[in-house]
Amino acid sequence: MKKITICGVPASGKSTLANKIGSGLGIPVYHLDKISWKDGGVFASQEEIIGKVSEILEKSEWIIEGSLPRSKTFDMRIREADIIILLDVPIWLILWRQTKRFLMHYGTTRPDMGGNNKQKYPFTFKEVKYVLNYPTEELYQKILPFRGTKKVFIINNKKTEEAALKELLAYR
Repeated sequence: MKKITICGVPASGKSTLANKIGSGLGIPVYHLDKISWKDGGVFASQEEIIGKVSEILEKSEWIIEGSLPRSKTFDMRIREADIIILLDVPIWLILWRQTKRFLMHYGTTRPDMGGNNKQKYPFTFKEVKYVLNYPTEELYQKILPFRGTKKVFIINNKKTEEAALKELLAYR
């Protein structure tokens, strides 16, 4: 159980959870934002992202966290993972975390962000619209069929997050 993918809306807590699990289990963490973003706010091509994710998937252990719910890599990640974690948290929490992220990282590049892309705004109308229209139901449709063959965690509050983290760290 050393291949874990974590998905969910931006600012749902994916990076934080991935880093906790990674440090607790000694598994390397890969952030899709680091893979996907280049300097100057340029998004990598689908081919580049697929190539980099494919290299990671060949490793014996990994934690990949990130969104990209409609990319080919989403299906690759859930197919290859032993453990799938979906963060489905309330919109108010996401907006709070986006604001907190802005306050903590304003003018700097976040540790989980690729390229030299500095945090400029807490969130834009485009980002709020993306969060409101995030295809969470599509993720459920893709993830839930794996419940019989893989460990699947659906995290929607602090209590379910703490329970999942406790169970995951027991795999040491």
